[in-house]
Amino acid sequence: MHNLELITTAHIPLLTDFLTRYPRESCDYSVTNIISWGQIYRNHLLIWQDNLIIYNPKYQYILFPLGNNFSEEDLADLVRRFRVYFSKAELILIPEDYIRDHPKLEEYFSYTEDRSWADYVYEVDKLAKLSGKRLAKKKNLVSQFIRNHPDYKVLPITSDKGGVLLEFTHKWRRERSADGIYLMTEIKAIENTLNMWDDLPTEGIIICLHNRIAAFSIFSPQTANMVSEHFEKHDPDKKGSAQLINWETARYLQGRYKYINREQDLGLEGLRQAKLSYEPEYMVKFYFGTLKNA
Repeated sequence: MHNLELITTAHIPLLTDFLTRYPRESCDYSVTNIISWGQIYRNHLLIWQDNLIIYNPKYQYILFPLGNNFSEEDLADLVRRFRVYFSKAELILIPEDYIRDHPKLEEYFSYTEDRSWADYVYEVDKLAKLSGKRLAKKKNLVSQFIRNHPDYKVLPITSDKGGVLLEFTHKWRRERSADGIYLMTEIKAIENTLNMWDDLPTEGIIICLHNRIAAFSIFSPQTANMVSEHFEKHDPDKKGSAQLINWETARYLQGRYKYINREQDLGLEGLRQAKLSYEPEYMVKFYFGTLKNA
């Protein structure tokens, strides 16, 4: 398709501009995810009717446009234009409020909600305080970690730490005997993020025990009052390290953001239960649409 450009770090100012003016709560619209995962899938972008369009050629996904209001007819026209070159192109990440406010959308698209790709959103203060009976076990595990390791340190991630963090990530995978296409792709996304650390709007923290990594998290701005946590890994041999990194991340972000988006569960039951156990405030629903009569 004409005018499609491969997304690179050179597009960060453009992406930042559009996402500042037209913020979205879905983690797929964070600059960090667009760049780090986009390098894997060779995502492209173009400007269409003053809107920013992001396209994933591997799966032929058109992300819902960033820009001014556009009609149902405009969206159908966009997908038709893509289908001239990409026969299976589909529209994804249709906002729930757009579906609610545009009943005519059903005339053009069959749309479906995919629970596996919904984002979990939490209040930062609640994750930092861990108050109440439902979070008591997590608070106890944090307290136990602190008692067992009173000399642990919280360090900021800097670009020179990329190598040791990637080594820790591979160690985490080996010790869990974890494999699979998505996991290996995630590790590549972590590597991309670390390699571009000084270019991306990312931050992160490391839990350090005796000069060794016990856990780390990586996050970046999503909207003015929301941050998205993209990656979080911990040492399973250090009891409470999973709860501690979650808690310390929330404490680090307190006062700066109201909400933290901890992304999706991918339909993995263990991950779903872990995310639900932290009592999310709400979910950012994921809808994809297939053009009718195409």
